[in-house]
Amino acid sequence: MNKNKINYRVLVTGANSDIGFEVCKKYLDSGHEVIGLYHKYSNYLDELILKYGENIKIYSVNLSHSDQLSEFIINHKSSLSKVNVFIHLAAMRKCVEYDNLSAKDLIDHFATNVVSSVMLTQFLSRVMRKNSWGRFVIGSSIGVKFGGSSVTYAYSLSKHASEFFPNAYREWAKDNVFINAIRIGVTNTAPVKALGKKKNKSRADMIPMKRFADPDEIANEIYHLGSINNTFITGQVITVAGGE
Repeated sequence: MNKNKINYRVLVTGANSDIGFEVCKKYLDSGHEVIGLYHKYSNYLDELILKYGENIKIYSVNLSHSDQLSEFIINHKSSLSKVNVFIHLAAMRKCVEYDNLSAKDLIDHFATNVVSSVMLTQFLSRVMRKNSWGRFVIGSSIGVKFGGSSVTYAYSLSKHASEFFPNAYREWAKDNVFINAIRIGVTNTAPVKALGKKKNKSRADMIPMKRFADPDEIANEIYHLGSINNTFITGQVITVAGGE
């Protein structure tokens, strides 16, 4: 890849989320193309389309159904063959007490949070190696460090699994294809804000920095790992959680 003129085509899952929106903006503002996948539509997507026009393409794909993802890959193989940055931010996070967890709860979390990531990484790694440049950034969670809360075991377990890179990444590095995961700390997203000021203050007090991250702060770290500026980091799990 010519370092004098870098134009990425970026695939972002979870593009409709607060962090996904900031990640998309980061790449689009830098002149790159974005393919955004979403499950539930949000006003963020309208804003991106209105501002960036043809530089962003969005598609509805329910990643908990592997057949939908397989169909998407087949139908957009030509477009995906030019992707050189993959950011996986899609996440299922159902709150279920551990004692009440069902097999379906676990399967649904793994389908969205792990299986979709593996399928896309498998396909795109071949593309990136052929093009001699590529970056993967897999979104994980600080909950992995603590085993999740009493109601997020399935979510944290699946996020932990998403940090398990294929051993093949060592071979990818020779072709300048890097993969890293980012453990995202508690962030000022809509679901977090909905918990209310009292709960948020109590949670923020547990963080050494005494505050939550802003979505753009997480996006900045993702962008660095998924860009030409990352020249020597691969196979790492990096925590961005205010010191937790």
